[in-house]
Amino acid sequence: MANNVENCEKVLIINRKRKYRVPKKQLLSVPYFEKMFSSDCVESQENKVKLDFDERVFDSIISWILSGQFNIRMEYAISFYEAADYLMINERFLEPCLSHFLENFTIENIPVLLPQVTKVSKFFTSGVINNICRHFLMITNTDIFLNYPVETVEAILKLDLMVHSEYQIFESIMKWVYEDVESRKELLPRLLACVRWAFMDHDDICKIKNNELIKALPNFDEIISSNGECAFDRSDQSFFLTIHQKADATLLIKILNSDFICLSIGDFTQDDSISLEFVNEDHVSDILFDSGTKGIRIDWIKKTFRWLDFKGKVKTYYSNLIKFLVEFSDNLNYLCCYLEDADKDIPETIFPEEELLLESNGVFILIGKTKCEKQWFGLFPVAKHSWFNDFRDQKHSFHATVLDNTVYILTKDLEFIQYDYETQCFEKNDELKEEKFKFNDLILISHKKNDEVILVNKASGKVYVFCSDEEKWIEKFRIMNINLCTDSSGSDIDKLVAFTSTFLPMQFIEPLYYESSEDSILTTD
Repeated sequence: MANNVENCEKVLIINRKRKYRVPKKQLLSVPYFEKMFSSDCVESQENKVKLDFDERVFDSIISWILSGQFNIRMEYAISFYEAADYLMINERFLEPCLSHFLENFTIENIPVLLPQVTKVSKFFTSGVINNICRHFLMITNTDIFLNYPVETVEAILKLDLMVHSEYQIFESIMKWVYEDVESRKELLPRLLACVRWAFMDHDDICKIKNNELIKALPNFDEIISSNGECAFDRSDQSFFLTIHQKADATLLIKILNSDFICLSIGDFTQDDSISLEFVNEDHVSDILFDSGTKGIRIDWIKKTFRWLDFKGKVKTYYSNLIKFLVEFSDNLNYLCCYLEDADKDIPETIFPEEELLLESNGVFILIGKTKCEKQWFGLFPVAKHSWFNDFRDQKHSFHATVLDNTVYILTKDLEFIQYDYETQCFEKNDELKEEKFKFNDLILISHKKNDEVILVNKASGKVYVFCSDEEKWIEKFRIMNINLCTDSSGSDIDKLVAFTSTFLPMQFIEPLYYESSEDSILTTD
């Protein structure tokens, strides 16, 4: 048998600087080579093939062809998949590559993965970019980000990152520079060129000019006049989203801009074959609602959805998220305290009766009640993995949201609480008790772009905005035909399930109609 292999016809493969002599018979098991050698092409006549793959990748592929075994590492996972796809190797070979990638992808891998991403890449490259863009603010709050090479930071900053303002891009640059200011301050102009200055608020630019490192730059005015890459306003990706459940279990999804102008996206059908892996394509969004206790994964192109898992025993949305982020930075200012009695010592181990995880400006804040004393407590921000890994959906006696440094809480008894975790000021009022609302009909959210805290009554469709100056709620508008129309059986149709604020990839969302106003975010290109 060994003699037969040694004596069989061989093909010379030249891949970059490496040469391989491979038995032709075994090489024909690969569709690309089988097709090549069944034709009259030059390669077939000369038994000589020239290729241009990463050497480590092609070594693994040759190993698989000859022995049925191969090695794969995250450093070249995307390039490996692309090479296998080019050679038309079947899905049975590619599936373990995909599984390995999905199981091991974290922000630690970004420096080696980003250089492999190209416009023609197929292997989850849009998923890599999508996760970086969506979770950029969280990534910047990790020590891993602070230790990225400048090439990686620059590549990230050039993406269409999901931020509330360009000032947050500037803040991320300064975080990275200050980690090693003496060696990195010379790189500041290079990174500042990635800021899209045309979309920077004038007041923010004035604030930036007062920074000592910026003052030391001789050419800062030239940098901001260059405008960076201004084709897309990264700060214009935050929207309101409503989900209405129809009588046939399909969902009607609508999007509202910051002025509450509504755009209907259409009906979406449930598809439980949608992967729940944390990495997803750029036309797929994870939308959290009900104070972060529920969520939905939406495929905007296929118009399908799947409910996210918040009850699993092993993997949930939050456990996958913290695995991706690895850990938050040690440089963050951490505070763990009782909300009503900041001076009282809080034990190192807390036994909560219930808790909520709230995303805020790139970190998570935890608000809960202790099991025995029923005291309000908070973690600003959350550091330990166990809070993410152990979080499970359950019935809650309060809703909560965060805006800037203030946590807003609405209790089952309709007490409205405001807690500023910088000043540790705790306030509450009973105004909402006079409205006779039902707790389970209410949704409490915040919207950073509008700087507003919003209360939605699902039963009436009324939407209220909290006026902090006057300490009262003002009715903003009403969503009509919510729980008002019924079918012949008397059951509700088009029931409002969710009203939330979120980042959305509008370039992949096809509305049922367009507006003609050039100023509207809902227009065609």
